[in-house]
Amino acid sequence: MNKRVFLCKSHPDFHIPADVDVGEGFDGPAYAKRLKECGVDAVAFFAKCHYGHCYYDTKIGYKHPRLKKDMLAEVVRGCRKHGLGVIAYFSVFLDTAAVEHHPAWRLKASDTSTNAGFDSGNYLPVCVNSGYAGELFIPQSAEVAKNYDVDELFFDTMTGFNPCFCEACKKSFGRPIPLSDKDGNWLEYVAWYASCYARFYAATAEAVHRANPAVGTAFNWEWGVRTPKSPPPHITRISADLIPTGTVASELAHYFAGTGYPFDYMCGRFLSGLGDWTSNTPETIKYTASATIANGGSFYIIDRQLPDGRLEERAYEMMRDVFGFVQERRDVVENTVHVPETAVLHSYDALMGDRLQFFPAYDARKQRIEPFSGVSRMFMHGAHHYTALSAENLIKRMGEYRLAILPETEFLDAKTCVSLERYVKEGGSLLVTQSASPAGLCPEMLKLAGVEHEGFSELDYGYFERPAGEPIAVRGKFSRVRPVGDAREIVRNISPLSAGMGGKKFGHGFAPADKYEGFALATERRVGKGAVIYVAMPAFKHYWQHQNPFVAALVFGLIDRLLPDPLVRVPTKAQMEMVALRKGDDLIVHLVNHSGRERLGGYWSPLTEYMPEIRDIPVAIRAWRTTAVAGEIFLMPSKQPVDYRAEDGYLKLTVPRLEFMESILAKGYYAKK
Repeated sequence: MNKRVFLCKSHPDFHIPADVDVGEGFDGPAYAKRLKECGVDAVAFFAKCHYGHCYYDTKIGYKHPRLKKDMLAEVVRGCRKHGLGVIAYFSVFLDTAAVEHHPAWRLKASDTSTNAGFDSGNYLPVCVNSGYAGELFIPQSAEVAKNYDVDELFFDTMTGFNPCFCEACKKSFGRPIPLSDKDGNWLEYVAWYASCYARFYAATAEAVHRANPAVGTAFNWEWGVRTPKSPPPHITRISADLIPTGTVASELAHYFAGTGYPFDYMCGRFLSGLGDWTSNTPETIKYTASATIANGGSFYIIDRQLPDGRLEERAYEMMRDVFGFVQERRDVVENTVHVPETAVLHSYDALMGDRLQFFPAYDARKQRIEPFSGVSRMFMHGAHHYTALSAENLIKRMGEYRLAILPETEFLDAKTCVSLERYVKEGGSLLVTQSASPAGLCPEMLKLAGVEHEGFSELDYGYFERPAGEPIAVRGKFSRVRPVGDAREIVRNISPLSAGMGGKKFGHGFAPADKYEGFALATERRVGKGAVIYVAMPAFKHYWQHQNPFVAALVFGLIDRLLPDPLVRVPTKAQMEMVALRKGDDLIVHLVNHSGRERLGGYWSPLTEYMPEIRDIPVAIRAWRTTAVAGEIFLMPSKQPVDYRAEDGYLKLTVPRLEFMESILAKGYYAKK
């Protein structure tokens, strides 16, 4: 039996300074009743905030000095009365009270500074290697799990993972803490430092499980897109927050869906970040919710709570509007799983890089994730279904997928290479795009693709030939390759005109396309029962940076060669996400509209005021294995039967309109005849 799904969750932020009265007159049942009326399934209520203040009667931590009643107990009482779930929120590595009581626990970002990123200017950061874990944090987490009837503990990690120069770290590492990745001890140090956090998370999850096996555990942002690795035992959910946009939600959710874990995405209702009490538009939040639930996730709205526990009226209005939209689609989003068809590798090793730049260098992390983000945006714009997998999960589940994509992946390990070769020989299809770095030159993949690498282009741009029309420019260094053996060239690499400053300058900076010099842009090779296409340029990184529709058309054309009969086709020029999901014997196809214009108030504050309606969208569902007959395909949530025709091995139908999200339900699609 499936565990109850909390599809719509409220996350009322509650970081309250010490000089404010808290909880005066708070009524848990009235609080829960109001949330339920707004479509909420569960609330993430604060056990401990960034100040380190607790909002319950703790015997271990530091209760808010002006707390008037046990608010967590009140919330539990009210939520159980009204049938809502309860998640207890814990701030993890920001805890001002703990540091004030134990100054030695404070994270020191250098020998003289304690800046640790995020909100450490407002709150005091603690070190993972201090006595904080064993003396306070883990016992307090177990205290709540054991003594309060909660469904889950949600741990908000709140750390930039900066190196720490406290005495505990120096003693534990056993040698001087390196200042940068130029230091000879850097690789050893960062691997050690990362392992300290891994042990912390594992120990916390184990302690909570021992205290109460029925209580779930989630750590915000861990084991997701930023750290694509498998979590330790007793982690029951994967979660991330913060930016209110379907673009980010879609990228994260396509990876979460490949982990096999239940997952959440949460965003604030605010116009300009969490510090702002002004509301964003319902359109923005509905857009974000659509991209989340379409991939099988639950959706949080982050709010801000007044000291007495009330929320603003506009908060309730937002929840009623957005959660009403989500709850209407409950039948086709809960307890669903991605249909395995196209797997995209999202590699931890590639993110870390040769000097472990991913940890903790933020700028390097952004650059190294761009190829994966390019896949997300290209497929999200182009209505192509995919699931993102870590290297571990790709190896484990590769046989379920018909197509695997390596998007400019660097530092491929031998085990992954062997698995990919076997996968292709046994009938799988593989698309490899080449990074513009020698770190992406994998001898095993070049051999599998049947290409000979002769170096990279001198210029950081080049062209590819089209069957009709002028060549198309792409940013990034091209790999100069020629097919060998039974591989063949299917797209030609066209070199720029060499003129001015040794070919580096032509007018305003880019030379026009000139000629074919014998190098391939794309090659194809049959290997055993399968096939490999190699693309000698950073196609996905380029798309993330420039959103070139001609590059997307090239990639999708190559995918069509490898996967000529996908489960679902949606031929449209509108920017639209398509997700194929299975629920029991039913096939569900979600369409999410990404065609709205976002206004960006800085990276953190996207705003969508208007989502254009798309009409008459053609959809084709492969007829193979279906038992569907007239009347068994429906539009959801309207439950309107869909007329369709069988043609060329597909069931072809039209979705009359799409604003934010529409769904197609093919009843019994997977049922055995």
